Amino acid sequence: MQYSHSKLIINLNNIKNNLNIIKKFSKTTICPVIKANAYGLGDIQIAKFLKKNKCKDFWVANISEALKIKKKVSNINIYVANGLNKNEEQIFFKNKFIPILNTYEQFKKWTNFLNKKKLFNKLAIQVDTGMCRSGMQDEEILKIYNERSIIKKFKEVIIYTHLASADEKKSKYNSIQKNRFLKIKKMFNLPNCKFSLAASGGIFLGKEYHFDMVRPGIALYGGKLFFQKELKNVVSLISPVIQINRLKKGETAGYNQSYKAKKDIVTATIPLGYADGVKIRISNIGYVFYKNVKLPMIARISMDLMIVDVTKVKNIIKIGDYLEVFGKNLNLDSFAKVSDTSPYDIITSVSERCERVYIN
Repeated sequence: MQYSHSKLIINLNNIKNNLNIIKKFSKTTICPVIKANAYGLGDIQIAKFLKKNKCKDFWVANISEALKIKKKVSNINIYVANGLNKNEEQIFFKNKFIPILNTYEQFKKWTNFLNKKKLFNKLAIQVDTGMCRSGMQDEEILKIYNERSIIKKFKEVIIYTHLASADEKKSKYNSIQKNRFLKIKKMFNLPNCKFSLAASGGIFLGKEYHFDMVRPGIALYGGKLFFQKELKNVVSLISPVIQINRLKKGETAGYNQSYKAKKDIVTATIPLGYADGVKIRISNIGYVFYKNVKLPMIARISMDLMIVDVTKVKNIIKIGDYLEVFGKNLNLDSFAKVSDTSPYDIITSVSERCERVYIN
């Protein structure tokens, strides 16, 4: 049975295009970020697709995400950014997950555990070069430097940091962080040590930011297209018309009479609201598209519903027709700008009520 509900259309061909653009810019290991359900696109489906396209390393936020993906996608390396927390050693070890060690305490706990097992495969360490969010700061970096004998035991050690202003190409802070990271790289100049600085924005700052691994997220999924002109939009949010009404001049629509008609108009209601990730702040400001025709959102957006002025297309629009909220006519970045937020916020806020549909 076909149901009338909103859909997030995900163009896999455009993800492949974006992956190829990243490969063209960076010849290092590519480790896609698939945290937060692959930014709302569906972590299992995206991981499987990227694996088919020769990605074997993946980045998630926490152990729950890692466990979910491992059940469906085998033979990949999963890095867990939030690190090793209380009593998690055995579950990390059993599943061969790689915890990002963000503190000296985590470093000691994990290396002591592995030392008892006599297994030293991959080790991953985050250092803080200026974001002050997570990762080891100078004092702790010095502590692990003084334990180089432990680090030397591992087949591979990834030391990484995160740029705070990578989406601002002219920001001097990028160079400041890069130079701090270079000093750390010089400290840990060991044959088994590799280094990672760049996520999506950093990839397009230049080769000197690439080191041994890059970690693309939003650039794969069609956000921040200004990073590089060849990147393509990936997602489209569409919603079907479930009711068509007429509103006479002077009549009102929406909660608290939030819209008053200046003339006779025709309205359409679609099953998409702030519970689905559309920001209430774009009430009476935003717009949607019907067959490339721009139509204004009117009245206050409800939890589950939105009202659109469809007067321009009143003679052709019908129940069941889909309206585009963002996509071909208004890409993710542009919709985020209208919504006064970031593309990260928009794409990760699209609710599970919106069916994910994969094309190409």
